[in-house]
Amino acid sequence: MNTSAVARLLNVSHSTIQRWVTQLNMEVERNQLGHYQFSDEDIALLRKIQDQLNEGIILQKVSISEKKLRKATIQKHSEPNDQLLERVNRLENGLKTKADDVVSYQLLQHRSEMEEMHKLVKKLEARIEALETPTGQHFDYFLAAEEAAATKKTKKRPFIKMIFGNRKNDSSSWSTADSD
Repeated sequence: MNTSAVARLLNVSHSTIQRWVTQLNMEVERNQLGHYQFSDEDIALLRKIQDQLNEGIILQKVSISEKKLRKATIQKHSEPNDQLLERVNRLENGLKTKADDVVSYQLLQHRSEMEEMHKLVKKLEARIEALETPTGQHFDYFLAAEEAAATKKTKKRPFIKMIFGNRKNDSSSWSTADSD
């Protein structure tokens, strides 16, 4: 009998039957689709469970006199232990090899970066040494600056100021001329 038929027989829901089977760890056969198939013994046991629950006993404390408990099955691996260990060892060795390759690559990268930095430091040292050595050229720089200052162009006066002159200075001379 399937779960729905047993539920109708006991006047409970489909899910109630499934809950009783799972919570009480009952061993119930299953069909090809994985659905429960209840025997007459299973139905009698479910009636006893229902009677205990109707008396007020909670499901966790229900006792099943004819315990037909669900048994766990252990699946055996098709590979023997030796093959499994060999496979694990191969994977570990492959992992170590990959790790070594990564570290080697990183070391080569760091080495090339260090060589580039060393070349740059050598260039900078040569440049600093060239700047620190005294040469006669710094006098030429000073002479060139002095010549540039000496040949500085004079500022052109605006045309109107050239004709009329500076008003402040001229106004004082006009005022003295008027007073005479």
